[in-house]
Amino acid sequence: MPHTGIDKRMILDTLIDQAEAKLEELKAGYGAARDAVLSTPHVMKSKREVFGQESAYLANALGLNIQERENDIRTLRGVRLPKDPLRAALGCLVGVGSSDEPSEEFYFILPVCGGMEVPIADGFTVRVVTPQTPVAKALLGKSVGDEVRVPTNPLRGTVIRLLL
Repeated sequence: MPHTGIDKRMILDTLIDQAEAKLEELKAGYGAARDAVLSTPHVMKSKREVFGQESAYLANALGLNIQERENDIRTLRGVRLPKDPLRAALGCLVGVGSSDEPSEEFYFILPVCGGMEVPIADGFTVRVVTPQTPVAKALLGKSVGDEVRVPTNPLRGTVIRLLL
């Protein structure tokens, strides 16, 4: 079973590193878009000259995305990881797998950064899900050994394993 020795704090730190790397990419793109706006003449010579206007829209969108990513990083840094949880809750790492199959899927329930993935040992991946997602809604409040239908595989019930 691959979940022995999985460190939730290490996964959380990796997610923060990924978010910070994405933030740096966004800041670089924002700088380029802002420079394009500033270098474009403010008077359009024809109605088809929209480069400056498009650059302004892009810079604005990137600026909003930067703010969102900064908020995500602050939120991740403030997440409390429960110790010895009895039920799946925010901050829990949950392994879901059928009792008759060796394969398992791992979900980390966090308030932000849904969809991000972190590779762990033996080729497994931990996927972040937020409480608003159907997968997290199916997992929240469940205990080890509970039958749960995970929306990614609705055709069969699976046994949940809560990882500490």
